[in-house]
Order: sequence, then structure tokens, then C-alpha cells
Amino acid sequence: MIGDSKTKPMEILLVEDGLTDAKVTIFALRRSQVFHRLTLVRSVKEAIQFLKCEGVFARAPQPDLVLLDMMLPDGTGIDVLEAMQAMDRDMSRTTTVVLTASQDEAFRKRCSELHVQDYINKPVHEDKFMRVVRENKKLMIHSTPMLAGA
Repeated sequence: MIGDSKTKPMEILLVEDGLTDAKVTIFALRRSQVFHRLTLVRSVKEAIQFLKCEGVFARAPQPDLVLLDMMLPDGTGIDVLEAMQAMDRDMSRTTTVVLTASQDEAFRKRCSELHVQDYINKPVHEDKFMRVVRENKKLMIHSTPMLAGA
């Protein structure tokens, strides 16, 4: 298993309005054997509240990985990405992966400008998805400073 009691769980924010897609993602993460804690939000508004630690998300952890659908009921993933860029909270250690069925090149270009690390087309191929999650977990382990006396 990638991750054990000596490593903190990978904090994952899944921004997905489609319950079927959310279930597929959640089951794939369970099969990945990556020690994680996942929060599912279903709108731009909820995603931004989570990232800003507002309202019911006042104690939300900073995500290590954001899995972001592009088409949401109250806007687009671009709205979330732009909000992330404008935040006071340091999001430099957060990896963002876009999951979308859209083939729109303008979206891809804007995602690149907003520092999206990966772009996966739906339907998601589990092998590629698991590679992205595992690579992010390895980066997280290697970039975490050692605790004094550990």
C-alpha cells in the first residue's frame, strides 16, 4: 500500500456534479491503495468555499490533489481555477487535474495558463488516472519536510 501510518493521507478534493462519474472515481481511488481522504463537492460555489475554508468547510484541509470536472451546474472548472489563483492561501503544493469530456481547445489552453498539471479526458481510463494519483502521492511524500525528532 502506498502510504502507511507514518504518512498523512493524501487530501483529495473531487469537484464533480455527476454522481456516476464521482462513484467511478471514488472506487478507482479505493482500488489504488493510496492512503487518502476524499471530499466530494458538486458545484463551483462549494469548491471555492472548501478551498477558502468558508462556511461548513471552515476546517477544510488544504488539498494535495484537486480532481476538477470542467462542466458544473453553476459555472465551469475554469471559475474554480481562477479563484484558486486569486486566493491568499498558498496553493503551490496542490496538484490540479482536470477530468472532462470536453474537447474544447480554448479550455485546454486556459487550463494550461492556470497551471493545471494534468488533463484527462472522460471517459477516464483507470490506468492513466491511477498513474496521476500515484505520481502525486510520491511527490507529496518527497516534498514533505521531515519532522524534528522523527
